[in-house]
Amino acid sequence: MTNPQQQTLIEIVREFCAAWDRIDLEAIMSMMSEDAVYNNLPLATLRGHDEIRAFIGGFFEVTKSAKFDILNIVTDDQRVVTERVDSFVWEEGRIDELPVLGIFEFNENGKISHWREYWDLQMWLDMGGLPLN
Repeated sequence: MTNPQQQTLIEIVREFCAAWDRIDLEAIMSMMSEDAVYNNLPLATLRGHDEIRAFIGGFFEVTKSAKFDILNIVTDDQRVVTERVDSFVWEEGRIDELPVLGIFEFNENGKISHWREYWDLQMWLDMGGLPLN
């Protein structure tokens, strides 16, 4: 059973994932703190709105659609963990069923301050995923 604080965090993460489904960069960034840290493992760590916006914006330039399907979601009073299957479609091809574990930590203002994503780069490449640098 979740308390009201935990339910609020879950709702923020669900909206964050829905913003990816809409390819809505502004909505995504509005839910992140200015000093947010994004660990998109196995890629390099991104720090702050400028770096995160540039990465996600560049990704969206080649993405026709995205879908974050949340399989499981758990929370405590400071973080939310999602088990997801993420799919992306673009001109070059389609990626289906990329398993992702996401961890979202929040600051005192209810903004995502640290976002960690764990996924298999080799699986991404084997399925035809675009090279990510």
